[in-house]
Amino acid sequence: MKKPLAILILALLAGFAAFGITRKHCTTSNSNTLLDHLPELAWLKTELALSDAQFSEVAELHDAYRPVCEEMCRRIDDSRARLEAVALKNRSTDSELQQAIAQYEQVRSDCKMKMLEHLYQTAALMSEEQAGRYLKTVLPAALGSTGGPHSQH
Repeated sequence: MKKPLAILILALLAGFAAFGITRKHCTTSNSNTLLDHLPELAWLKTELALSDAQFSEVAELHDAYRPVCEEMCRRIDDSRARLEAVALKNRSTDSELQQAIAQYEQVRSDCKMKMLEHLYQTAALMSEEQAGRYLKTVLPAALGSTGGPHSQH
């Protein structure tokens, strides 16, 4: 069964947070303050060896994306609720159900594009090597391919 993209986003952020928490924090007090406020980004600082300036820019971009992400999650939830209501009401695959499915998939697609834009903006703040490692890590989850070759989110 397909899981809403909102769950994927939350799982991705939770995974980043869990990974970051298990890693040692930076030794500078300025970085620790930032990491304390954005623990889901801690892994970026440590694993990709981001400079303090890079990390500040990434944290700022991440913080600015939060309202966009929340809005997209709300839209997905609303669209999913409408789809479920139409599917329960109908006993055939009529045009109303087809439209609800198309709307739900469009919202998921819009969300995925917004998320990819954010990931690419984040990668642009990094060196080529850092960006490559970052995208290799986050793109599978963003594209919905973390659960194996037949996974659908």
